[in-house]
Amino acid sequence: MVVKSATKKKLMDMLVPEEFAHVLADDRKWDDVKILSSQQIAKICETDPETATKIHGIITGSGKAGRNLAEGGASTNVRLRRSRRRTKATVQQELQDYNVEAKMSTYESERSDDPVFKSLQSANESLGLNLNQRVIHDLTNACHAREKSKLTKTQAEKVVKEASSAFNDAKIDPYEAAGIITAQSIGEPGTQMTMRTFHYAGVATVNVTQGLPRIIEIVDARKVPNTPTMIIYLDETNRVDPKKARKLAAALEITTTVNIADIETDVAQRKLILKLKKNMLSQKNMTGAEVKDKLERALRLYIQADKDKNPRILTIIPGVQDEEDLKELAQNPPSYTELLQLEDKIRDLRLKGVPSIERANVQLDDKSGEYYLSTIGSNLSRISDIEGIDRTRTYTNNIIEIYNYLGIEAARQAIVNELQATLDGARLEVDVRHLLMVSDVMTSEGEVRAIGRHGVSGTKHSILARAAFEVTVNHLLKAGIIGEKDNLSGVAENIIVGQPISLGTGSVELYYIPE
Repeated sequence: MVVKSATKKKLMDMLVPEEFAHVLADDRKWDDVKILSSQQIAKICETDPETATKIHGIITGSGKAGRNLAEGGASTNVRLRRSRRRTKATVQQELQDYNVEAKMSTYESERSDDPVFKSLQSANESLGLNLNQRVIHDLTNACHAREKSKLTKTQAEKVVKEASSAFNDAKIDPYEAAGIITAQSIGEPGTQMTMRTFHYAGVATVNVTQGLPRIIEIVDARKVPNTPTMIIYLDETNRVDPKKARKLAAALEITTTVNIADIETDVAQRKLILKLKKNMLSQKNMTGAEVKDKLERALRLYIQADKDKNPRILTIIPGVQDEEDLKELAQNPPSYTELLQLEDKIRDLRLKGVPSIERANVQLDDKSGEYYLSTIGSNLSRISDIEGIDRTRTYTNNIIEIYNYLGIEAARQAIVNELQATLDGARLEVDVRHLLMVSDVMTSEGEVRAIGRHGVSGTKHSILARAAFEVTVNHLLKAGIIGEKDNLSGVAENIIVGQPISLGTGSVELYYIPE
């Protein structure tokens, strides 16, 4: 059971009791719930017709029915004129509060009884060096790594002085060519990177693009990476139970009709026969009745079953929307084209699962002992709506999805994380500040831009800088037609015209004034 938490929340906000809201939100979006009839609601919720009518009244817009149901009283059905156009209901997830002070205090609380941490903190305060809690936390770890269980006052002061001195030495000089140094620092190790693919241990079907192709994907701001993947962490009730994790994985994977049934086309009778596979239904945690119900809702056609309770063979005829249409079938038989079109539609029809999630595998974290899911495919917004998921830790390698769902700051951090992980995987060391510069340039305009002629390089103010990158003639011709000016403020344009660039020594003008 995959309960859509957004749908469940909307139903509960409309005063539908939680037990009914939970069942109705099982693998159903709000668009699917609001078109249910009272008979269908009674069948799904396994309740009496009177209660189902009350729930139907709430869903179709009767506020009074909602209040009466919550109070256990009688209801009044209100008929609403349904619009022909189906509008998508937007339900915003509640954001979790972020406490900056609590976050920073975690570094202190973790080391509250550590003598090394206390010594470094008191030395920092006495010398007035203003090193933050994160730095002191890291210095404490470094001391423990060198088997130092305590520090004298002199030793602690020496450590914090050296750390402060290292900070000052690491500061970039004014007018330093930071962009060129960044390009060199990433480009030189990039020549040593291989064109390789990383495979998850023990899972041959899950792979992630690594090395140089992944770096190119990131800086090109590709909408969909070659191998989109997600790491889905589970909430406290599911993370330690392998059965619940496997059940959730089966529910997330896309299940199409061909996965759970053999499709036979009867050309003579103009009908499709679906023979359901019992073992696949069990593996996907589905029943024959559930498949029949989902096919009816998706196709809006009448589906004949060999038996009502647990069908094994389903028959579908094009154009037959209810049982009465079967009587007119002899006079108006469906065409061969309609039969083939219906077969193509049924083959790729998604019966269960989240769009784009082709595969979900259960993994065990040896350190924490918790289970998590690794997927082939990514859909951050839809995964975050599912109950049982830890939204705070769930991660995707699709940066554009992160930008669309969480915003530009999250996308900026994701670019840094992905670049760092790719370089670490190739055992290459690049200072994180160079990666921060790349991510800042890519996200400085409020959206994720590629570093290329369709992004950063193509939108430079300088005509000569744009022309020096790609499609030279087009840039110069366009600038000439509209009368654009170049102020020669950057590096490339000054090199082209043969004058000193405004960086380093070129940024300083010296004048000799004789006495």
